[in-house]
Amino acid sequence: MKRVQWVSAGFGLILGCAGLAGTAWAGTPQAAEPAATAPAVAVTTDIEATMKQMGYTFKQAMQAADVASMHQQVNALTDLVASAQLYQFTPQKQQVFQQGLAKVASQLSLVQAQLAKNDLAGAKQALAEVDSLKKQYHKERSPSLWQLIFGS
Repeated sequence: MKRVQWVSAGFGLILGCAGLAGTAWAGTPQAAEPAATAPAVAVTTDIEATMKQMGYTFKQAMQAADVASMHQQVNALTDLVASAQLYQFTPQKQQVFQQGLAKVASQLSLVQAQLAKNDLAGAKQALAEVDSLKKQYHKERSPSLWQLIFGS
């Protein structure tokens, strides 16, 4: 029989109160797992505002004068990217936008690695790649004049 894992913290608490936490549908006990917690980032409800905030945070990170302040901005940018990754885009664009956001998240990991080495110049160089990814994937966002006139 297939086992089901509850993801929602609310269900985990309800099951815990009922004495059913850690059991499978078949009633066989599982190893005790830590209680589910709320995700670190919430899904954005306004992708436009999130993208604008990402742009502002990106600029702040590029202007950082020291590793600590850049690290703070890159952490904030990473959280914004994670929030945007949870957003449901239109079905036609979902795969492309998720691919772009995954590349940005991956690049931000490289930036974090440079910051861990206290290499501010290397971190800024790695962060500059995020800007080129932004330009590449923003072309996917807006239809061209020809697409508007003649369709996709």
